[in-house]
Amino acid sequence: MHFPFPNPNRVFRAAAVLLGWIACGAHAGEPLEPAASPPTRHTPISEVLFAAFDTETTGFSLDQDRIVEIGVVTFRDGEVLERKSWLVNPGRAIPYWAERVHHINDDMVADEPPYEEVHPEFVEFIADAVLLAHNARFDLAFIGAEARRRGLPLPENKVLDTLTLFKAWFPEAESHSLEGLAQFLSADSGGFHRAEGDSMYVFTLLQMGLSRHPHVSDLGHLEKAAGGAKGF
Repeated sequence: MHFPFPNPNRVFRAAAVLLGWIACGAHAGEPLEPAASPPTRHTPISEVLFAAFDTETTGFSLDQDRIVEIGVVTFRDGEVLERKSWLVNPGRAIPYWAERVHHINDDMVADEPPYEEVHPEFVEFIADAVLLAHNARFDLAFIGAEARRRGLPLPENKVLDTLTLFKAWFPEAESHSLEGLAQFLSADSGGFHRAEGDSMYVFTLLQMGLSRHPHVSDLGHLEKAAGGAKGF
């Protein structure tokens, strides 16, 4: 098993990505377009831009383990707008037991960018969205740890935990894992334990939950059902 350290040439790519991100693509002297107004608690669910996201990692330790994949699905009013995933070179070997879960191995990430190159793209992709993550505490902690050790700014998005939400919506389900809920609700969005695939399940299960709970009509109702909003 080899250690997938980044190609040295990626140092220049990382610098270019970060500089471009800071510049935000604006030319000198040109006014920036005004940012879209963020949704409030009274914004109808149908008008909210959501981004379901997920991470895959080398393990569970924030100090020793690293992210190997991030996946995001953006949607509004029940319609998927974009899907995106990034494989990430963790700079360390992927343990066999972790590979058995997400099927991402050292060879797959050997030529992929390190986290500092992926982070700006991820932040830009989710810029205006309310985030959804299943067991959000895990994903928020890993993204936060990866960003802080590199001195990168954290996203300011509002985050809702769908594990808490689905426990409230489907108390009769024996398991509230994505797989357990998908089986309980006869939902099929593809495979599990890859970041983009799991994000699609979050989207699918949310739509099924909203159809069963029509009183959840605005963002405030959804936040309350999810136990409140979180942040990075």
